[in-house]
Amino acid sequence: MPAAPVSGRAHLNVPTFGHQAPRLTLPTTGSGEAIRQYQFSHGNVMETLAYYDAACAAAHTRIAMHVAAALFDPVVAPPGQFAIYNALPAPKELFVLAAGHFDYPARGEQERGLSAALAEFFDPL
Repeated sequence: MPAAPVSGRAHLNVPTFGHQAPRLTLPTTGSGEAIRQYQFSHGNVMETLAYYDAACAAAHTRIAMHVAAALFDPVVAPPGQFAIYNALPAPKELFVLAAGHFDYPARGEQERGLSAALAEFFDPL
């Protein structure tokens, strides 16, 4: 028997830990790079990371989701962000940022646009 629908909405802003195998091939900064370097040295992290793939978990989401994903992000590899969005079942909405974890000239304008999109998404109608 299918699970009962769940009402609610949520937002993810530049989500992390998605699509682990490709993520390990993309240089980043912070914890993602530490894990990538550990994999390079030891070669055994996928045994554990397979349990922590946000793209896999996203497929089980039962509420409407809004995701802000970045085309460029030195900290969180963009393919992982978009993999999480792509794995979400509908209903879902995507807001594409020029960059995440990075200052850029249009950042303020994009943040205002994201705030407006979120206000509309979370509006109780």
